[in-house]
Amino acid sequence: MEPGVLQNMRVLGFTPYEAKAYHTLVKYGEMTARELSSISGIPYSKAYEVLSRLQEKGFVEVQKARPMIFKAVAPRDALERYGEHLLRELEEEHRQQLRSLEERFKARVEAVNQALRSLRGRLQTLYEGRGALEASEEVIWTIKGRENILCQIKSLINESSHIEMILPSILLNDLYDALKGARGEVIVDVGDERLRRLRGITLYRMEETPFKCLILIADERNTIFTSESLETAFKSSNPGLVTILKHFFRHEREEAKPL
Repeated sequence: MEPGVLQNMRVLGFTPYEAKAYHTLVKYGEMTARELSSISGIPYSKAYEVLSRLQEKGFVEVQKARPMIFKAVAPRDALERYGEHLLRELEEEHRQQLRSLEERFKARVEAVNQALRSLRGRLQTLYEGRGALEASEEVIWTIKGRENILCQIKSLINESSHIEMILPSILLNDLYDALKGARGEVIVDVGDERLRRLRGITLYRMEETPFKCLILIADERNTIFTSESLETAFKSSNPGLVTILKHFFRHEREEAKPL
């Protein structure tokens, strides 16, 4: 058998016996099942079954005689017709798999959303109900990860009636929307025109901040401070720490100019 014929016919879904039988008929012309068996090495007991499958696939024609004569359909015609059929089947299989995948995706998304809704309500109730049992004023909490840190900062801004904040320009885009509804004082190192649209914020500008960090003091009792890289942040309600950061903020404010 010519190199690659068996391998490629296997790709198209033919068995080794089917590939050998068709190749033999193409190469040697019409013949009986016994002749085919002798030339190709296919067991005679399997020859009629193999030839019948090739006929169903459109690769063999049969002459009703005694004994029956078999001949190959021209490869160009057989392969074109069979290829179109095979590709249609593959396209349909692809569509079915996509539908199944989309259904599984939608089911998974709904399950995740349902779990989030349930946990958010139940666990937040537990979290808010622990009250005085947690001595948080004496603790400095560590927060890791950019998205987690930004979430904590935005939450503290939204829950506060007054903020004092040193805001590096590199973080302005991330926190601008949260600042729209805030009230307080913010020190920046950039003259971005958007800042003037923050109606509840009194703005101060320093040409260069001595420390590339964000400091947020909320309602004079809660604070978050972090570097502008947002790799690690620290959150606390410790009165001593809050007082130190308030003094630092007010010192920087005196050095800054109203914007």
